[in-house]
Parts: sequence; structure tokens; C-alpha cells
Amino acid sequence: VYLPQRVVPMLPEVISNSLASLQQDRNRYVKSVLMEFTPSGQRIHTEFAHGVIRNRRRFHYEEVSRILAELPTDQAAEKIPDVGIDPEIAAMLMNMREFALILRERRRKRGALELSLPETELEYDDEGRVSGAHLAIHDISHQIIEEFMLAANEAVAEHLASLDAVFLRRVHPAPEPEKLQAFAEFARHLGYRVDLHRDRFALQRVLEASRDKPEQHAIHFALLRSLKQAVYSPAAEGHYALASGEYCHFTSPIRRYPDLTVHRLLGRWMKTGKVGGDWDELMALGEHCSRTERRAESAERELIKWKLLQYMESRIGERFNAIITGVADYGFYAQAVEIPVEGLVHVSSLTDDYYAFDQDSHSLEGLRKKRRFRLGDRVRVEAARVDVNRRLLDWRVVR
Repeated sequence: VYLPQRVVPMLPEVISNSLASLQQDRNRYVKSVLMEFTPSGQRIHTEFAHGVIRNRRRFHYEEVSRILAELPTDQAAEKIPDVGIDPEIAAMLMNMREFALILRERRRKRGALELSLPETELEYDDEGRVSGAHLAIHDISHQIIEEFMLAANEAVAEHLASLDAVFLRRVHPAPEPEKLQAFAEFARHLGYRVDLHRDRFALQRVLEASRDKPEQHAIHFALLRSLKQAVYSPAAEGHYALASGEYCHFTSPIRRYPDLTVHRLLGRWMKTGKVGGDWDELMALGEHCSRTERRAESAERELIKWKLLQYMESRIGERFNAIITGVADYGFYAQAVEIPVEGLVHVSSLTDDYYAFDQDSHSLEGLRKKRRFRLGDRVRVEAARVDVNRRLLDWRVVR
């Protein structure tokens, strides 16, 4: 469980932070998924092995992003510039970038949905107090690791499925048609056409079209609410968002229990050539792991919000640029641009006019002056009140 300034490990720390943690110039035992791909990203061969990794260089995501920004995107470049690391490792990073983008494009073509809902990361001063916050960056360094993990997860799931094994899958059922229709109506009022009669690519197109627009958060969050939650289950129901028929979690056995069960099963097959599994036991385990996962995510979000509101208490009266993220008959919600915190502008604080709620256009409009506050609009607000215990922040609109 990842909480602000604290990690609660699943396994004893001597395992999770030492023996099973990839550390530079240390030998570490691993299960490897060795995959061979065509230049277009189609997997044509997979094998599994017990192995030893000796990590030559440990990087942080930000470090890799900086290095890749200095490396040419043309793989045929005659000379790799000096970026302060071993040229062989630099060449490997270039190859990883090229291949990850091939895999990503292949997933896009099969209809995978990429929701852009970055998480909030808190910033701290030297004494450990919150000094600000920002939205997590999901750049090329993160995408490389993500694509390689997705490929490994799929390869393991497809292999176990080919053996008719009963194993704990990561399942994401298809959404209810009524929910998708409601989303299409919502997007239409914001100027986006979603033709659900065609295919899932209609959803993909509206996600891409709204990216980096003021209404991005509203569109992507609305689609997220239209989809069912991903769960752990032995049922072979596929993964809707990833457009994957067979999928499981395999790549994080030191922090997710479902991954550990898959490792055990794969290890049994590698040792004996046999697989087994109890359906009822895995159903119960899947329900338990799904429930504890949601509880952990909720605890993380709640604690981040609590710490952020504590910080905002020191910024009462300050003014921020914000984007309207939700509109209701009692007011509208807006998230500050400078710091990712959301607050409410209650309709009673809009004293310059009487405002009426229009559900179709997701807006509040003044009856006399016709001033309108619409979903996705930019607005200037002032921090008016914070109630940490009730998790509330009140904005006041300023001109």
C-alpha cells in the first residue's frame, strides 16, 4: 500500500526492499518471460525461465526521460551523442523507446482505451511538510516500462490459458450499453460525437480528441465511470480497456498477491509440467484481493486529499486559475491549475445574478446578465474556506 511518505509492504521488508529488489551490481533471482517479436510488434515466440539478473545501471524515470530527450529518434543515426552513460546502455534505451512505441501503436490499433487521469503527487519541504503538489507525469520512460509489463502479463496469461489452467486473471468486463449511451450523450453536449453503433474505436477517438483540452478531465472521468471496475477472477472474460482476450497480473509479485499466485502456478508448471487450481478458492481469493485493492486505493486518495487540504488552509485568500470539472444545481466544482486540488463554488456565492442549472449543457447561466459557467471553462477563483474533517474546499469566483 503506497501512502504519502510511507509504504506498507506486502512481504517482509528484507524481501521486498532487498532480496527481491533489483539493485545495481547485485545478483537477483528472477522468473523471466523471454519473448520474440516481429518488427511490427507481433509476438511469435515465448519461453519462460528461472534466471539471475545483475543490474548494470539503475535509473529513475526522470533520468531516463532526460537522457532520451537528448538521444536521436532515428535508429539509423551514425553516432550516439554523449549523454553521460555507457554508449551501449544508451543504444539499449533507444531500442527500448522504439519498440515500446511499436507495441503501443499495436494496442491502439486493436482498440485499447487510454484514459488520461494522472494521479496527484505531493511535494514536501525539508521538514517533511506538504509544500505543494503536481499531477504525476506519464512520459516516455513510464510508457516503456508499462508496455513491456503489459506484454509479459499477456504472454503469461495466454500460456496458462493454453494449458487450460485455472488461474487468477485480471478481468475487465465490457460496459453496460446503457452506461455507454449516457456517456455518448454527455460527450455530445460537450461537442464530441460518439457513434456507438460503429465500434469501440469511437470511444478511443473521443479520448484522443479531448486530450490536452480544458474538458479532458471531465470526458475521461465520465468514461471511467461508465466502465465496470477491473477485478481479479478465474473467469475468462478478457480485459475490455486493454482490448485483450487473455490477461493477468504477473510483473509485481512482491507488492500484489494475485501476481504471486500466478508466479507459483507458473513455477509449478516449469518444475513438473503440470498445472492445477481450485476454481472456488480462486473466486474467493479474487473477491478478497479486489476488495483490498479498492480499499488501499481509497486510503491513498483520502490521505492525499487530507494532506492537500491541510496545506490549503495556509493559502486562504489566495487566487488561482481553475478549470470547471463538474456542474450541478447547487454550484460547480473546479480544479486549480497551479495545484491539483478541487473545490466547490456554491451557487449561493454567485451574488451578481440568479443562476439556473442547465443539465443538457452542463452549465449554470445567469438569468439577467447571461454569464455562464460551463463544464471545461476556465475560471479565476479564490480559496475561501477549508474544512479538513469534512474534506471540503470552498472556492469563490473572482473577476
